[in-house]
Amino acid sequence: MTVKNTFLKLYRADTSLAQLALLCLLLVLLPFELYPRAELFNISIRLSQVVGLLLIFFSIPMIIKNRRDWFSNPWLQLGLFVLVSAASAMFAISRAKGLLVTGFVAFDFVLAYTVAQTFLLRDSELFKKLILALGLVVAAFCLYQFVGDTLGLGSGYTLLDIRYTKLVFGFPRVQGFSLEPLYLASYLLIPFCLALVSYIFSEKKYQAVLAFVFLSVIWLTVARGAFLAVLTILFGLAVLMVWQRRWRALIVTVFICGASLSVVFGMIWASGNFAKQLPADFVAPGSIQTNIPKTGINAQGNTERLLDHTTDFSSESSVTDRVLSAKAAILTAQSNPLIGVGPGNFGRYVVKTYPDKFVDTNQIANNEPLEILAEEGIIGLSLILIFVSILIWRGLHFRIKPNTKEANIWFFATAAMLVGFVVQWQTFSTLYVTHIWVIIGIYLAVLKQSILAKDLGPVNIFKHKKGK
Repeated sequence: MTVKNTFLKLYRADTSLAQLALLCLLLVLLPFELYPRAELFNISIRLSQVVGLLLIFFSIPMIIKNRRDWFSNPWLQLGLFVLVSAASAMFAISRAKGLLVTGFVAFDFVLAYTVAQTFLLRDSELFKKLILALGLVVAAFCLYQFVGDTLGLGSGYTLLDIRYTKLVFGFPRVQGFSLEPLYLASYLLIPFCLALVSYIFSEKKYQAVLAFVFLSVIWLTVARGAFLAVLTILFGLAVLMVWQRRWRALIVTVFICGASLSVVFGMIWASGNFAKQLPADFVAPGSIQTNIPKTGINAQGNTERLLDHTTDFSSESSVTDRVLSAKAAILTAQSNPLIGVGPGNFGRYVVKTYPDKFVDTNQIANNEPLEILAEEGIIGLSLILIFVSILIWRGLHFRIKPNTKEANIWFFATAAMLVGFVVQWQTFSTLYVTHIWVIIGIYLAVLKQSILAKDLGPVNIFKHKKGK
């Protein structure tokens, strides 16, 4: 059987059903960054990426049918960015790394487009249940990590990187199935925003409980970028609740914030009382600065270290490192202004240019806009900023009254998630984060299937009444 006949045979099946199943499976697999995954030619391949590729494959007829969309906003900007990235990679120190990163970026862009075409509001209740259920699974595992590490379970059982065990702060920082706590918190913004916005529009108690659970786990990551993202999201949703005069939802949201902070603070305090002490002669890796084995773990020390980490940045080496890498990114961009030094090549460039300050070729700028500026230049950054501006402009045309409750929930939930992602992107720099681009696809799908202000006409934009 020829490849062509095999391809055609696959498409004789109901592709829409396959797309629905694959999109559901993709949503289920999004939080699993580390497990399961496989190494192929020294490249980490996650199961979610495999499912994403299958979703794209089964969507090829639809993508070809809608090919005019490729040259419309915002997809045109993303396509041009890939071209700029590829061009920059050709002149990079490591051409192979540049082309590999470009490939990952292109994959996530195509996946976002595919999700935007396949996500349907009529199936949104199913998608919501899957996301909330998986969020609970992740939250339960994080609780196990926190308790397990506190009581002395090894990393082989908790799956915690040694940097996030109680060795550093006296209490563990949960990371779930993610590469690090910040990425876990980034994913948890998805079920948290979905649960909280669902409560705002439905006021079902279980949704408030879920929001409380997800927010508590986000606090347990002790990731300052995540804290800033959550505070920004809460402020925006508070404005929404005041605007809509949903006073009960506002009061409950304030209670959720206060209660979750109190519970997490209590957990960290209790962890100091129940923690299995580390041996005084424990030898920590050279990259970790700690005096925990010598001083011991106690409740007061835990809470003091927590407050110092979240409020005092003056003595934090991570802060000084971020400032140093940000300055290096700006200098790199000044030396290579148009198309940068190549995707994924920032670390190689600064090690070569500033060997007295940088030694790791995997060094990142820890700020996504600055890293894009350094690696893809002003042209690449401009394209991404135009893309973001289009997302904002389209969102401003969304109208609450003429749309269904589900459309309202998904629009404000995904908009809140994207705001949180943008805030977090100021503290880390990886553009090709799959769950972010899946949410971008869903956001655009919701807008496409909703009634927008421009559909109501210039006369009725501010006078449209429900049912008319």
